[in-house]
Amino acid sequence: MRALAFLLFLGLALAQYDLVVYGATPQGVAAAVAGAQEGLKVLLLEPGRGVGGVLTQGWLATLDVAKDKEGLLQGGLFREFYRRLGQDPSFDAGRAEEVFWALLREAGVEVRLEEPLDRLEWDGPRLTQLFTPKGGYQAPYFLDATDTAELAFRAGASFTLGREDTGLDRRSMAATLVFRLEGVPWGVVFLALNYEGQVRRTGAGAWGRSGWGFGELVRGYIPSDPGRYALRGLNLARQDDGSLLVNALLLFGLEGADPQSLERARAEAALEAERVVAFLRERDPLIFGTARLAGVAPALYVRESRHLKALYRLRAEEVLLGRTFPDTVALGGYPLDGQAYYPGETPYLLGTPAPYGVPFRTLVPREFRNLLVVSQAAGFDSAAAFSARVAPLQMALGEAAGVAAALLRKAPQAGLLKVPLADFHELAGSPSGIEVLRQRLLERGARLSSPEKGQVEADRPGYREAVSLLRRGLFAGPYYLKGSLGLAEPIILGDFLANLEHYHRAKGPEERLRVVLKARELYREELQRPLKRATLNHILLALGEGRIQGGDPVTRGEAAQLLYRLLP
Repeated sequence: MRALAFLLFLGLALAQYDLVVYGATPQGVAAAVAGAQEGLKVLLLEPGRGVGGVLTQGWLATLDVAKDKEGLLQGGLFREFYRRLGQDPSFDAGRAEEVFWALLREAGVEVRLEEPLDRLEWDGPRLTQLFTPKGGYQAPYFLDATDTAELAFRAGASFTLGREDTGLDRRSMAATLVFRLEGVPWGVVFLALNYEGQVRRTGAGAWGRSGWGFGELVRGYIPSDPGRYALRGLNLARQDDGSLLVNALLLFGLEGADPQSLERARAEAALEAERVVAFLRERDPLIFGTARLAGVAPALYVRESRHLKALYRLRAEEVLLGRTFPDTVALGGYPLDGQAYYPGETPYLLGTPAPYGVPFRTLVPREFRNLLVVSQAAGFDSAAAFSARVAPLQMALGEAAGVAAALLRKAPQAGLLKVPLADFHELAGSPSGIEVLRQRLLERGARLSSPEKGQVEADRPGYREAVSLLRRGLFAGPYYLKGSLGLAEPIILGDFLANLEHYHRAKGPEERLRVVLKARELYREELQRPLKRATLNHILLALGEGRIQGGDPVTRGEAAQLLYRLLP
């Protein structure tokens, strides 16, 4: 019996595929489906119990869609997924999982759940086998689609951690535990949020299945551990059964992204969710008095962990200013919108990009030639990932990765390439190979260009300083600042203070942070107005800096030069 069991295990260990995708995240599903549609024998391995990742297991039931004048920036499989969901940015999480399963079945992808990574084998720069507790799998090509790039990290690919590339610290953006509320009347919520947004001008609102707001309501919440948890304004997604999925409970200090530590953090945060619901019931009984906690998401929504040192790293100014590349394989355009790194910190907003391209090279680890990384942990600088991390763009990149694997695997027989290419490094370095890949993506309905372009202001004073600050997440800009650094425009007081706050929370000294936070309180009625010279000098003197001459307005270019000096 033992010999038979060993032979059975050996048979599993030698199971052969054209492509093994690790992680049934949205991008993992897209990669597996695309590879199978292109004729590959594909295995999709998932360490958890379901497919769909953050959208279905993390309950992030609102898509961060981006559009230009021609419509959605992502076509292909994402457009089909979005169509099947009903083309509403918010959706029913159970329905989304059904759609993912349907796409996988239709393409003929083999899916194996609850198979966490055990060990890997490689031969020089090539992975050869992947082992889970249930068996082992061989393939000429592998794809890591996990949110934390667990496979590539354990294989030995190089990464930066959190925002290490900025020089501020190695922290990661807060994660979120989404929880489900029952018994909340959606009609009342809808009216309350639109009144808050339209009459009180808070930015709140509701439309279709989506709701966002209640920022003032939650401001009084005191967490059980203020260094660990925080409650932000509520982002709501109405489900088919009438319940609401609530994206609001932030978790800090989850650096490293170890799967076991993430699960412990999720279980602990579930207790905090109970406290949050009790607070909502007490604070606003008219809206939340009948609310019941009906569960928490099976997985955390992890915004950030590692960032791959890929063949190319996408930078924040390339995102904001809408740069495209010869090897662009997907378009992005979601705002450079980052969550806090510290409890109580002002969230990050660096502006809205012009449609930008993501190069194929950002998916390719330097150390491995037959492995791609497709997730928010791919080759993006931390500030660039504020935009590039979102699911629609990741699904487009997943589709591109699956097609790339098929191109390498099938090209020799199909005569698609004049010169055979053996691996992803060779493909990334082959203009003709990239052109074949891009053409096939276009044939599948992908979008690789946009008529909307960014505005590069390299001749304006402050450009060099603004780019340097932007790469560190320290040059805030409003949503309406699209595809531009806006160097000739007035800087908003709240944006100027946000840059100071973000730097001094990470680097100190504590005295300067107190000055900045006091200024936010003192000038709270003016935070959304242009910064006046008198106000600026008042802040500078309180920081121990000298006054600066000139009139109003204080431009963003001038502010960039000043901030560059103040934030070394």
